[in-house]
Amino acid sequence: MIDDALAGQLRHMGTMLCVADIARSLDFYRDRLGFRVLESREHIALIERDGIFLYVFLESPPTDDKPHLWMKPPAGAAELSVILCFRVNDCRAVHDALVASGVGFLTAPMSPPWGGWRCFSFDPDGHVIEFEEPASP
Repeated sequence: MIDDALAGQLRHMGTMLCVADIARSLDFYRDRLGFRVLESREHIALIERDGIFLYVFLESPPTDDKPHLWMKPPAGAAELSVILCFRVNDCRAVHDALVASGVGFLTAPMSPPWGGWRCFSFDPDGHVIEFEEPASP
């Protein structure tokens, strides 16, 4: 049996997004996607919506506790390493409401071969966001 070093220790899980401008990112995630700001400092903010936690932070050079790691906003969207995937109840309704609030999408929602619906958007720094409605069981 694996020793469970995390038992009783986890408080929440969050994703950290390196951004070029904290205020611009907060405007997008707060004003367009409905996240609320839990903490905000000059170089980092913690936002939350429905138990989903995101940290947005400015470029960070290597530090003693993360040597050799330089955190930077994405250079472009041609090659991705991460997609923020939000599972939703009604992808088409979410798409329509977000388009009405000024959020752009790559395409209208589409149904992939495995079913359900999905559509893709970008945040102001080019982080890809997927809104996915899973196929019915």
